[in-house]
Amino acid sequence: MALEIKNVCRSFEGSVKETLRDISLDVSDGEFICIVGPSGCGKSTLLNIIAGLDHPSSGEVSVDGKTVTGPGVDRAVMFQEHALYPWLDVMENVKFGMKIAGLSKDEQNERAEHYLKLVQLWDFRHYRVHEISGGMRQRTSLARALCLNSPVLLMDEPFSALDKQTTNKLRADLEKIWEETKKTVIFVTHSVEEAVYLADRIVVLSDNPGCIKDVFPVPLPRPREIDSEDFIEVRHKILTCVEREVEKFAKEEYDS
Repeated sequence: MALEIKNVCRSFEGSVKETLRDISLDVSDGEFICIVGPSGCGKSTLLNIIAGLDHPSSGEVSVDGKTVTGPGVDRAVMFQEHALYPWLDVMENVKFGMKIAGLSKDEQNERAEHYLKLVQLWDFRHYRVHEISGGMRQRTSLARALCLNSPVLLMDEPFSALDKQTTNKLRADLEKIWEETKKTVIFVTHSVEEAVYLADRIVVLSDNPGCIKDVFPVPLPRPREIDSEDFIEVRHKILTCVEREVEKFAKEEYDS
């Protein structure tokens, strides 16, 4: 078992309602999981708990049987904002995490070259952050995360700030990279279409408090065509589930 989330709850001081309640999920090695749900349902909070950047009020998360108590080299995180260092070029940004981890210069250079080529940025390795596009910055951030060789990759809406064309290209690239690296991926997104394109399974969180409403397997062959009848059917089923949660939350807020 790559990742186990067991009865995770999260409450914040001063809040009347729980953010997360009784989240339990088993994720297999190499599985691609997408998490969707209404805004504010706790998707990012759950990802932060898995990353060890936040702690559950109760319950636990474990990776290969080891309880998560903080950040670790077994989990790499990629956020919505690229969080690159503007005074470093692409190459040095990608190598930064490896330097902190104490890898040798030869190992840093070897991994950086491999993953920069994988994300098609090798020719831009000496460019500064302000000299590359938003999509290229996210590619740089992805290469930096991959360089740590963590078995689990956590991604929090990494493409949401990008234009549609760039997003579609990065989705396809991420799928190829995932198939090559065999990493376990937990991917938070507000886009049901993106989830259906990428995921083996889609976890729908309900709101008020955030808990698992349903888990949908995606039995579509890869690569997936977003305009195929089967794709549209799966997307509609999941979108309907999410929209019901949004309507339910809106009604409760109005009636309260």
